[in-house]
Amino acid sequence: MKINYRRLPLKQLHNARDLGGHPLQSGGATRFGVFVRCAVPSNLPQSDIDFLREYGVTAEIDFRGDEEIGRVPSSLADVPGIAYIRRPTFNAQVAFASRQIRENPQSSPPVTAFVRWGEKYVEMSDDCQDWIAETLETLAEIDGCALYNCTTGKDRTGIISALMLGLAGCDEQDIIADYCVSEVHLQEVYRPMLMDYNRHFVNEEKAAIDSPFFKTEPLSMAQLLNHINSKYGGIREYVRTCGVSDAAVNKIIAKLTGG
Repeated sequence: MKINYRRLPLKQLHNARDLGGHPLQSGGATRFGVFVRCAVPSNLPQSDIDFLREYGVTAEIDFRGDEEIGRVPSSLADVPGIAYIRRPTFNAQVAFASRQIRENPQSSPPVTAFVRWGEKYVEMSDDCQDWIAETLETLAEIDGCALYNCTTGKDRTGIISALMLGLAGCDEQDIIADYCVSEVHLQEVYRPMLMDYNRHFVNEEKAAIDSPFFKTEPLSMAQLLNHINSKYGGIREYVRTCGVSDAAVNKIIAKLTGG
C-alpha cells in the first residue's frame, strides 16, 4: 500500500502536511484531519487562516522558545476558535543555530558546518523526555485537528511525528520517508534564509542550499529509531519511559487509526 500523501494547499504556511494516509502494518492507513505538521505559521494571509479553520484545526502546539517566538510570532496565536498552546522543547528557549550564534558570534556559521542531525535527535530523545511527555499528552487531548510546529517543521516536529506514526503502527520505512519530505518543501524557505545568513557573515565561507544543516537525510531519522529500539525497546516503551500515560498513548492511536 502506498502512502496517500497530502500537502495542504496554503499560500504562506510552509511544509504543512497531514499525518494521514500512512499505511498501517495492521492494514488500512492513518486518518486525515487529526494531526497537521508544519513550519511556523507566521505572516499568514487571511485565506490560509480561513483554510485551517475550515480544515478543522482547533489548536496550535508551538515547540519554539521565547527568542524564536519573539522574532517570528505565530499568526494563529489570537485566532478565535484556535487554541494557542506552547510546549517549548529547550530550556535555553532557542533553536540550535540561534543559540550557537548568540553564544559564540565569532565562530563559523553553523549552517556551513557538518551537522550530524541523527546524533542531535538521539541526544534530544534522551535529554528532552519531559517535553516529549508534555507534548504527546497535550496532542492526545485536543478535540478536532491539532497543528504542531517548530521553526521549519523538520527537526522537533519531525521527532514528534515519528513517535506518533510509530505508536499508530506505521512501518519504519514510511516514518523515515515522511521525515525526508521536509527537505523538498522547505526550499523556498531556505533560499531567503541563506541570503540573509551570507549577508550577515560576509567574512565566512558562503553557505549553500546543499549544506548538511538543511538536509533531512534518511539516515538521520533511522539513527533515532535505531537508538529508541536498542535502548528503550521500541517507541511505545520509550514514550512510557518519558512519562506518557497509557491513556494518552491509546488516545493518539485511536485518533490516527480510528480504533
